[in-house]
Amino acid sequence: MKQIIFAALLLMCPAMAVNAAELSNDTVVIEKVADVVNLDSDDDFWKDKHVMIKSKSQKWDVDPYMYLGFNTMLGAPSEYKFNLWPSFDLGFGLLGEWMPYGKKNVWGLGIGIDWRYYRMDDATYWEKDLTTGVMGLTDYQVLQSDRRTSLSEFSLQVPVTYTHYFDKELDWGVTLGAIVNFNTGAHVTREFTYQDEDYEVETGSIHQRPVTVDGLLMVHTPGDVAIYCRYCPMKFFRDGYGPKMNQLSFGIYF
Repeated sequence: MKQIIFAALLLMCPAMAVNAAELSNDTVVIEKVADVVNLDSDDDFWKDKHVMIKSKSQKWDVDPYMYLGFNTMLGAPSEYKFNLWPSFDLGFGLLGEWMPYGKKNVWGLGIGIDWRYYRMDDATYWEKDLTTGVMGLTDYQVLQSDRRTSLSEFSLQVPVTYTHYFDKELDWGVTLGAIVNFNTGAHVTREFTYQDEDYEVETGSIHQRPVTVDGLLMVHTPGDVAIYCRYCPMKFFRDGYGPKMNQLSFGIYF
């Protein structure tokens, strides 16, 4: 689309230059226009124009990105049961791209935001020890129905990536990189119904690790869509404040 708009502007430039020449009687402008567009007096001005655009290869670019996927936790104790659905991973931002050796090799540095939501089994819920601040599980009461337990985390992120494309159309490629996450907020929520009343209890300050780094792998396919997977080797909770578990997300990247 950018190339089409640029070409249309070039087609408009000769007409504007001709008008300027008529006002100033400057024949040099006409000669320069003739070098870009071949004007044949026998043809209509707007027909059969062939413009050759020769520009230096672009080495910098900025692109928006968005991804949507699924979440789970790896390595958690057996009593911590995370459901793949409706857990989700949602993020978007801007990625600056540097292509010093051509468009097949791209280095990227960006900034964005991310929201990870984890749904758990409905038999237990998260509870924080008021004395120590340690997070653990507690059983719902028998008379509590429509139970839902979740964990959410919001992050500012800085992705650092390298992408290599295998074909000149830039359809197929692989991205390797890391995502630095500044985990600014996290909380757990339990929802249930008791004696025909609906309740929702949210607990914050759960001592999530404030900064984590994810390893990133993406496979690019035709249509500007990629499949991504990211894994965090760092534990979700700070040491001593919760079960040891690692975040894993995968899905599609636009």
